[in-house]
Amino acid sequence: MLNSVAVLVVEDDLSTQGLLVAIVKHLGLDARIAGDGHVALTMIAEWTPRVIILDLIMPEMDGFEVLRELKRTWPDLLACTIVVTAAAIRNFEKYPELDLVRKFLRKPLDIDQLGSAVLGCVGKSLSEKAGRDGAYKTPLRP
Repeated sequence: MLNSVAVLVVEDDLSTQGLLVAIVKHLGLDARIAGDGHVALTMIAEWTPRVIILDLIMPEMDGFEVLRELKRTWPDLLACTIVVTAAAIRNFEKYPELDLVRKFLRKPLDIDQLGSAVLGCVGKSLSEKAGRDGAYKTPLRP
């Protein structure tokens, strides 16, 4: 069952946090929340999430620092990390870790892109997402 799959949402803005958690739950997955990078890394050290949704601009420890630590300590997790940000990044060469993440999405979000990226990390397609009673089909967009 998909709901045993945990997604770590690393986001400091409460309204965006709520939206991301709602999307994860709609996909039939379990969401855990970290409000900054320090908390996220502590959680990752204690338990390994299947997917990480990561904001870049946060107080305390930002997402760039989290990506560098993931690359050093848990490099396999970068392939299931989805960056969601409003940050204007002009020089991607300065942040080589961004080339290693599953998906880079800008806010405002395209919910279908986010859903597809999350489910891609757990081996499911958007049209086969889990509902309360098990799997159900969602019509594909034209």
